[in-house]
Amino acid sequence: MKANSRRDNKLAFDVVADVYDSARPGIPCRLVTSLVRITGLAPGDQVLEVGAGSGQFTRPLRAAGPEVTALEPGDRLRALLAKHAADDPGITVRGGFFEDFTAPDGSFAAVVSANAWQWLDPAVSYRMAADLLLPGGHLALVWNFPIVADPAVQRALNEALADDYPDAVRHPETHLSGIEARAAEGRAELAASGRFEAPWWQFSTDTLTLTPDAYYDLLLSYANVAVLDDSARTNLFLLVRATLEVHGVDTVTMDNVLYAVSARKTDR
Repeated sequence: MKANSRRDNKLAFDVVADVYDSARPGIPCRLVTSLVRITGLAPGDQVLEVGAGSGQFTRPLRAAGPEVTALEPGDRLRALLAKHAADDPGITVRGGFFEDFTAPDGSFAAVVSANAWQWLDPAVSYRMAADLLLPGGHLALVWNFPIVADPAVQRALNEALADDYPDAVRHPETHLSGIEARAAEGRAELAASGRFEAPWWQFSTDTLTLTPDAYYDLLLSYANVAVLDDSARTNLFLLVRATLEVHGVDTVTMDNVLYAVSARKTDR
């Protein structure tokens, strides 16, 4: 995805770390397997993960064999990640922002990130990633974009939330096309760096089945909602609850669109 023009909310997730940990879906193992195959990662290879959160990508990636240095700037999220990884010596948890990370050039077979790369300055991120990679190493990025599967329910939620919470609105008619457009902009940004070649990308969809409370927590785990004060969060919860009750929804089914892109470091 193309980098955000505003990056001041990139630590917002740490404010709701416990909710983020429980609500954010993990990266599916089948997608991780595809990325491992495309990038040629082997057991024991060293991987740097940028913006690891509480381990939604870290744990399935580690299960596939590579050793992961997981970089997470948020103190609360990092503590949760360290707790989840406590029994695995193949995961090293580090603090700080990627822009401040230092390691010898060529330290990693891959640099990866899930739902975080857009928070980085593209003038810095691609150059740093390429320098950290071994010759022929890969940058691999993943995002997911869930939307309520029933368009009528999603439109009702949009109507209830649009005035006060426009960032929670999702448009069924343009959801996938909008993702594809943003993904194309991100690939153009990647190409413009001049440091990567032979991009591979994939779209896929899986299904999330959530309780109404879990759906609310998922909304809360996104930056523009996480920064709200307690009163605004309570109001959001009440609007979501009332809308779902009116429509008789006791289980929220979501289509979770996943986008992954990988590119190889250029030889120059």
